[in-house]
Amino acid sequence: MSQKNKIVQTGEVSMERWSGEMQQESIRILLLGATGSGKSSFIEALAGKDHRLGITGSTLASVTQDVQAFKVVNMHLLWYKSVQPLFIVDTPGFLDSKMSELQIVKRVNQWIRTSGKISYVFYFCRITDTRLPGSARRLMRIIKSIGVKHESLAIVTSMWDTIWRAEALKRAEDHFLHLEDVIWKVAWFWYRYLTFLMSLLGQDDIKNGAAIVKFWNTQSSAIEILAGVREWVYSYDFAFLLYGNTNSLVYSELLDRIQNAHQERQANLDDRIRLLTSCDPDLEVILIASLRDVDDRLANYNHQLIMFGTPPKGFESFAIQSLLNITLGTQTFLRAIESTLTQLPSLPANEPRRTELSAILHDAKDEFQRDYFALRDLGSPPSVFHGGPSSVFPHLSDRIKWEALYTRHCLQRFLKQPSFFSLLYLPNTVVGFICQWILIGFIFRFMFYFFIRYVLWLFNCFVYLAAVPRGLFRLVGCL
Repeated sequence: MSQKNKIVQTGEVSMERWSGEMQQESIRILLLGATGSGKSSFIEALAGKDHRLGITGSTLASVTQDVQAFKVVNMHLLWYKSVQPLFIVDTPGFLDSKMSELQIVKRVNQWIRTSGKISYVFYFCRITDTRLPGSARRLMRIIKSIGVKHESLAIVTSMWDTIWRAEALKRAEDHFLHLEDVIWKVAWFWYRYLTFLMSLLGQDDIKNGAAIVKFWNTQSSAIEILAGVREWVYSYDFAFLLYGNTNSLVYSELLDRIQNAHQERQANLDDRIRLLTSCDPDLEVILIASLRDVDDRLANYNHQLIMFGTPPKGFESFAIQSLLNITLGTQTFLRAIESTLTQLPSLPANEPRRTELSAILHDAKDEFQRDYFALRDLGSPPSVFHGGPSSVFPHLSDRIKWEALYTRHCLQRFLKQPSFFSLLYLPNTVVGFICQWILIGFIFRFMFYFFIRYVLWLFNCFVYLAAVPRGLFRLVGCL
């Protein structure tokens, strides 16, 4: 490393959370990687044993839920005559069990827009992962698509401290050496992990400057990684660009999550339907909690789907199909409860069970109403979509009844926050339709009024201008 461009340690290294503005001349290192790949452990290691930050975990859910910056204490970059502080930017882990890649990408982009540029990217991956599942392949394509320069990228292999057996350590060392050899020389791809690592991160990128390093989950190892960066570069702008390849990748990942959640939800509903005739209170409690969890995730995913905006070609109707599947699933469960209640003999011994089923039916009706109203809030389905809210109620009488209930729901929502303009957003209701035409009528009326006033003003101007020469002639004649 150049003597004019090097990392300098001035004392005991530690970390502190940073929520203020960062000075323009500073080094900002963005940590990216899957959940559990070692990003937060890297920050904890830098903080030292006596300054634990409590940002690491051992579950599949990411402990880091938001983008968080940390300042490295007693380390800085000496850039010619200037001293630039070091900041480590932790991000939520990809492949999280609850947070989609789209949600993470948007949070990282938002942080970059508000906090400034990025100097370097550390991409964390576990050395113990010798196989690369489809989700991890897609993640690496997303990382590749962010536009980070190869000289500003380091691949940090983690989990070295978890390898104890000699044969496992030998396997990991061979894995690392072969990866390094493929990166710096040529060509033969080893495990499928390495195959996709080279094809997705790009062999040329790494040969032209990206580094691969070992992280042993110690402070000295983390400091060595920071100090070992071959060449720091000026900060630059990059972002997860939500168009083209990145657009389709994060959208496809979100659709996979929704489909998996639908399957999980349907399995739970099927189990609850079976429990209607074979009571098991303990299992019922577990299934209710599981359904609540999957419903929360589906609501979050569907919201992201709607807020995404115009979907990629071929996915125009996926949001309404997702909400329709939820509504139909709840409707099936509702009808199963009604059928069970009908078939239950009217005996005194069955009264406790009848009371339980009636309570379940009441909750199911409320849930069905929420699901159906959410479906209606989405508006009319695209022209290419066959079905929609009408497929929930085949009979006209049911559609009229639920249309009235939905209109009442929209009016109640309006009365909580009264505004004439909020009436315009009562989707597909008679009230909203009437209000829209009233507003259009007022707009045209005012436009016509101002048009007539403008025409009259022009006419008066013309009359006055025409009268000026005549007045001058009369004045000259009098003289």
